[in-house]
Amino acid sequence: MKKNSMTTGLPLVIGTVIAAGVLVQDNYGGAVFAVVAGAGASLVLHLRSSRNQGR
Repeated sequence: MKKNSMTTGLPLVIGTVIAAGVLVQDNYGGAVFAVVAGAGASLVLHLRSSRNQGR
């Protein structure tokens, strides 16, 4: 069964939305953390799905 490709990008989208909300409060460090954490989670999900896709 092929996984939906939207699953791997979802953490990045959530991190970006959180970063936008945090930027309104002038918390730049928190915004950077939210984007980096979302990108990291998205990368991990992408690597797991691409590794399992070859089977």
